Amino acid sequence: MRSDTPKGELQIRRALITVSDKTGVVDLAKALIRSGAEIVATGKTAELIVKAGIAVTPIEKVSGSPEAFQGRMKTLSFPVCSGILYRRGDEKDEADLKKLSITPIDCVVVNFYPFEAAAARDGITPEALIEEVDVGGPTLVRAAAKNAPDVLVLTDPLQYARVIEELGQNETVMHSTAQEFAGVAWNKILKYDQAIADKLGQGRSTRKLRYGENPHQKAELQFDPDGPIDWDSKLTPQELSYNNIWDLSSAYALASDLREIAPDSTGVVIVKHNNPCGVSLLPRTAKAAGTTKVAVNAIGVPANSSDSAQKQALLKAWEGDPVSAFGGVLVFTDPIEGDTALWLSEKFVELIAAPGLHAEHPALKILLARRKNLKAVSIRRFGEMPAETQMAVPGGRLVQSSDTGNQDPLRSVTKTPWPENRTQLARFGIAVTRALKSNAVALVRESSQGDFQLIGAGQGQPNRIEALEKLAIPRALGVLKEIGGKISECILISDAFFPFRDTVDAAHQAGIRYIIQPGGSLKDVDSVLACDETGICMAFTGVRHFKH
Repeated sequence: MRSDTPKGELQIRRALITVSDKTGVVDLAKALIRSGAEIVATGKTAELIVKAGIAVTPIEKVSGSPEAFQGRMKTLSFPVCSGILYRRGDEKDEADLKKLSITPIDCVVVNFYPFEAAAARDGITPEALIEEVDVGGPTLVRAAAKNAPDVLVLTDPLQYARVIEELGQNETVMHSTAQEFAGVAWNKILKYDQAIADKLGQGRSTRKLRYGENPHQKAELQFDPDGPIDWDSKLTPQELSYNNIWDLSSAYALASDLREIAPDSTGVVIVKHNNPCGVSLLPRTAKAAGTTKVAVNAIGVPANSSDSAQKQALLKAWEGDPVSAFGGVLVFTDPIEGDTALWLSEKFVELIAAPGLHAEHPALKILLARRKNLKAVSIRRFGEMPAETQMAVPGGRLVQSSDTGNQDPLRSVTKTPWPENRTQLARFGIAVTRALKSNAVALVRESSQGDFQLIGAGQGQPNRIEALEKLAIPRALGVLKEIGGKISECILISDAFFPFRDTVDAAHQAGIRYIIQPGGSLKDVDSVLACDETGICMAFTGVRHFKH
């Protein structure tokens, strides 16, 4: 051991090692011994190091207490924590150290009990799982991280090689290394505590799912039992799948938007593979127009003058893309009506969700009489979306505020001003487009009854012009051929700006006269000029809605 420690470097006199993952720990212990450090260790960690021929001081000699309570108490003690936490060079702390006969600890090597791995094991009991909650480890790590850079804390075997190298060069560790590893330690504590809170915290429930997005993936649902969607409702014998839950969440978000846009209307959202394929919004006071070409040609069911507004809304949503609606996930903004259930019982759908559903609901009984494998969920409240979204990435986590709200400003940018009477339809279209995977465009229409309807969408495309030309326009023209109507009365909405005028040119060739887009391209002026040349009315929102 060096008698003089250079400034900015840490001399390790004593290292406490207590690890669950023992990878590389013997090599680290050897390097510490060569630099003059004393090794203090616990239980099986000590056994492994001693077996390698390295002298170890048992933790009991430092703590002054034996291991107790079947291993629950090992390292937690006043002497051990004091040896880590006292401030080096502080006169009062140094005096206390001497007065209390505290043994200094300059390095803490800890990795926690594998709680997450244990929680993922099939069949683990609550009693067994609680024993995987590490108490002493996080306490030691927190103390060491608080006292960096005067104490080195190692929480990952991947850190050992760097420390071994630095010890080999100068028998010390750089303060910068200790400070960096303290930052890693804080994140380890956060992640570990979050995993425990997610699994065991009050106010959350957990349900094992049959599998994840694919059969070879494990999955579970962690949820608030009093949340806006009753994920624990046992309305049918069929269990929700991972993909059901993901699709329903997307449909719920869009249905919440519909309720905000038009509180006096009833809405239906049909989602397939996390994309809306059928969406409609109809005033609750709307009356069916009788047998029409719309219902007969599009979906083969004539409307009846006594049809509820909800059933009409369902027909409108379904006719927007009958092929994709097959096997889809449906969310209704209002309690399900009897005539809605009767019509839907003739169709194959995977899952329905609506307010007020319960096991004895008459509409649900109608559906289950024909569709034994139907899944159903009750919605308690609309409009309660997470404040932020999170996604795990290699070595980190992406966190962002959620893309919510339905008040994107509309700024007319063409010679032909944006007509006020199309603003509400535009907001409907923006909500639909925001729910589509990018790149996304949508075509929406308003009928003489005042209903809003998605009639064509292009989504999930790396090429925006093809999303319009090859998907949205052909689909819309196909629907309009069946139900009647002109594409010139539809609004085209894009989730992001047009980098060139080609999208406007394609819209003009199809007969589209109304466009909503965020704007923000360096070549916005080209798109505006293209609109002015062809008489298209376009408005910018200034708000992009990418969804990946």
